[in-house]
Amino acid sequence: MIRHIVVWKMADGEDKEKRAMDIKKNLEALKGKIDVLVDIEVGLNFNTTESASDVVLVSTFRTKEDLETYQDHPEHKSVGANYVRPYVKERRVVDYEF
Repeated sequence: MIRHIVVWKMADGEDKEKRAMDIKKNLEALKGKIDVLVDIEVGLNFNTTESASDVVLVSTFRTKEDLETYQDHPEHKSVGANYVRPYVKERRVVDYEF
């Protein structure tokens, strides 16, 4: 099994919380649309320390190839282009087998 974790810091702006909620809603809506996606969870941070990030994605796949299929899927790319990349300033990712 593969775990794919992405952590983002949102760009500053008065609609930061709304944008974070849009990321959560649209990423979680991918379950059922992309058949290789075993599970997905998106969390919104409440920690206010300087080192904290704003949004975390934790998703599960059966194989590395399934993760690649997910990353190349048009629905996933659309969410990234419309709801994530325009509104985040930093991204970190970890992929591992378990």
